[in-house]
Amino acid sequence: MLVSELFKQEKIEIEFITENFDTGQSYWNSCYSFITENWLEDIDSLSIKQGAWLTKILDECVELRIKNQ
Repeated sequence: MLVSELFKQEKIEIEFITENFDTGQSYWNSCYSFITENWLEDIDSLSIKQGAWLTKILDECVELRIKNQ
């Protein structure tokens, strides 16, 4: 499964990060860069540390999406 497919499965497009989080902050800027760089990558190709960070980012996005519904 690709990173993009994982996000789309949760109804989150890549623009969600820039529209809902302050990418001027170094943390969210790094998150956005990481996601865009790996958007078309297979999840299995990521390192364990990258996979954990991907999961953390996705969880935060899903929580915000649910909160804003």
